[in-house]
Parts: sequence; structure tokens; C-alpha cells
Amino acid sequence: MSSDYEVNLSNRQEEFNVPEALFVQAVSQVFSGEGYPRGEVGIAIVDNQEIHDFNVRFLQHDYPTDVITFPMDDEDGFLSGEIMLSAQYAADEAQQHGWSVEEEMTLYVVHGCLHLAGYDDHEDDDRLEMRRLEQHYLEKLGIQYNGQSPATGTPNQGAT
Repeated sequence: MSSDYEVNLSNRQEEFNVPEALFVQAVSQVFSGEGYPRGEVGIAIVDNQEIHDFNVRFLQHDYPTDVITFPMDDEDGFLSGEIMLSAQYAADEAQQHGWSVEEEMTLYVVHGCLHLAGYDDHEDDDRLEMRRLEQHYLEKLGIQYNGQSPATGTPNQGAT
């Protein structure tokens, strides 16, 4: 993919393997597909306790969640932000949906990138559009996606 996308990974958990190259491809696919020729994103892979702490601190939600996004810049074809995802949460969800932890975490990266690109999932129609786009980008990455919905069905817009 293009070197115009900088992806900085911070793996702060040790329990699960992180498919770094797949995450970089996911960022590039979504950013370029959504019309951003340049971008930068930080991705923190954490456990349930750390994402729970951030969820309380930034969103006042007292529970662990799958992914939280922190948009930064969106101008002149440049998109940037931060994505935090819980590998531990992904493992639980992956087991329920019958696919790998790596695939579930990649869904979270795609989902987070879509939030950075301006999509939200607060309303039913918006959620359906997010699922459609998730499926589109995951299939481009070679991942078969049947609309598995992250988490409890609550919106994950992040700290916007």
C-alpha cells in the first residue's frame, strides 16, 4: 500500500497475536477508499481493564468496550486520529462469531477508521451503513464478514 499512510502500533497486551501488516492494510484500504490520499493513525492494542479505564475517563461509560476512536485532523485530504481496541474483548467476540481474534481485531480497526472518516453508528440507518462499509473493506482484505456486530450493539463513536 501507499507510504502516504503512517500507522503507529502500540501493543500493550501480551495475550494475543497482533496482525500488524493486516492492520496497516486495513488503514490504507479505508482511508484511500474514503477519499483520503494521506493519513496518520495510532493504534493501541490493550486489554479490557485499560479500555475500560479510557471508556470511563473519556466517555463516562463504566464498562469495557471493543474500540474507541479519537479523531484529530480531517482536512485537505489528510486524516488522522487514534484507535484503541481491546484484544481481550475481541477474543470473546470472535469466539461468539466463529472467526479468529485477528479478524475481529481487524474489524475494530476498520470500524475505527470509518469513525475517523466521519461515520457514526448512533442511529439504525447509520449502523447499517457502517456494517455495509465494514463488509466492503474486510472483503477487500480477504476476510469473509457476515455482519458480525461489535460489542453490545452500543455506539462506539469514541471521544469525539
